[in-house]
Amino acid sequence: MTFWERTKTKKVSRKAESGKPTIEERNWENALFVQNLSDEFTDRVMLALEGIEIEAVKAGHTHQESIGKIDPQDDTSIVAQIKRSHAAKRSARLKVWGATAAAVVLVGSTLLYTQPTLAGMVRSLFAKDSYVDHGMKNVQETGLVQISGVSATDQGYILKVNEVIADSTRLIIGIDIYDTKGNVLIGEINYNNTAKFNVHYIQKGHFGDVLYDKSQGGNKTTNRFEFDFKRPVLADKLQLDVHINELRLYKDRLKAEPPIKTIKGDWTMSIEADLAKAKAQTLLTAINQTYETPGGIKIHMQGATRTPSGGSLEFTTKLTPEAAGRAANGQSGFHYLNYHLEDEQGNWLGDSSKFDISRLSELERWSGVTQWFYQYNNFAYDKQKIRFVLDSYVIQENSGASVTLDPAKMSAEHPAKFEDSGDKLLLKGLKIGPGPNANGIIPLGGTVNNNIMGDTWVAIDENGKEYSMGVAGGISIDRTGLVELRDACFVIEGLDTMPKQLTLKRIMFNHQYRDADWSFIIPQSGTKGVIPE
Repeated sequence: MTFWERTKTKKVSRKAESGKPTIEERNWENALFVQNLSDEFTDRVMLALEGIEIEAVKAGHTHQESIGKIDPQDDTSIVAQIKRSHAAKRSARLKVWGATAAAVVLVGSTLLYTQPTLAGMVRSLFAKDSYVDHGMKNVQETGLVQISGVSATDQGYILKVNEVIADSTRLIIGIDIYDTKGNVLIGEINYNNTAKFNVHYIQKGHFGDVLYDKSQGGNKTTNRFEFDFKRPVLADKLQLDVHINELRLYKDRLKAEPPIKTIKGDWTMSIEADLAKAKAQTLLTAINQTYETPGGIKIHMQGATRTPSGGSLEFTTKLTPEAAGRAANGQSGFHYLNYHLEDEQGNWLGDSSKFDISRLSELERWSGVTQWFYQYNNFAYDKQKIRFVLDSYVIQENSGASVTLDPAKMSAEHPAKFEDSGDKLLLKGLKIGPGPNANGIIPLGGTVNNNIMGDTWVAIDENGKEYSMGVAGGISIDRTGLVELRDACFVIEGLDTMPKQLTLKRIMFNHQYRDADWSFIIPQSGTKGVIPE
């Protein structure tokens, strides 16, 4: 039995037997009647429905075979219901919407996949109170929003996946919570502590894990889950396995109020996303630009990808032998680029501030080459000229710089000074914190060139005893890597008595270089589709 045959027997005949609307029909009624509908809204939806054909699910099946024979003269025919509803007067709008809802249940993903404007009219990822980025808008406008319909029921509550957005760079789904009567509830899925998500790619019958960063959001009723991939997915399909164990119901989810009810249960779903149409609208652009920084990083720009929901930039880096000699861990030393993207007028479009070594890079240990992958939600380099500008770069290096302090002579008015590689720190005294687990505290001032939060320091007193230490407090870093101290201080762990002398030694630091001079315009042409691995 085809999907359409199952839909017909389970949804339409059940209503005929009981005379009552099904859960799916009530869901659509709730969505469509959430506010008073204007005449313009009615006309827009009927216009969207007009002329839509139901596609056969399997090759060789006609539309008639897939859904059963439809007689336009038969009062029970869905087509007849739509035609009569479309011709009805506005006073009969409730009847129109009843027929429309039934038609939507039958048409399912075909309707909303090919008519993305209709998805924006009901509860969805694109509702007015939802966050919608440029990439999501593009997916909606190009008709690539997929409708899943996968659901799970437990403890008298139904979780249903509605819209799905997927391409080689990210996956986004929307989940709504219903009661058994089909009423949409204001609820939140607690995924931080109990929920589990696993994304797999499916290629020629084989499964593989997809690494991602996830985030959660949404509006009053729709829970939005986004999975940003750490590597591009070059496959035909994605599968998301979801295990949810806790729901929270609210009077108003968007207000800072405690939930009115928490429900424990087990909701398990597997959601598939087809990447075929997204692949067809993906542009692959080779860049092949190279540059060696004065400080010793070899950069090879590989290419850019324009996907329906955004795009990505890929390149490799490698330390020169001279830079590897300075770097902690040698050839495989930690390093990265600070860069930004700008338009022809020099306006900022994006940058590398989302940097996270575990998320965006992968070191090939034998060659010492690091592969980088940056994903953006707005990367329309095919429609406008976008320039890549290298602002600075960082290499984690060994250091032997130190300063010896006389705590009795240090104060805010007479600070000690530490200078190394562009960092000019003012050490404004030494205080011993109260309590049994006291630490030494040194307030900091001055200017810094490097992100000292990632430094490795050690403190040594006059007796040769060593203490671990680090930086705490506020430090701000702008998109070009410029660092500013804000109420920062050194914390010396376990220093509970005032020493007569104290030496601070920096063992390792993230050395930021600002001597780069490199930029280029990303080519606007490319090859359609994603090249397989």
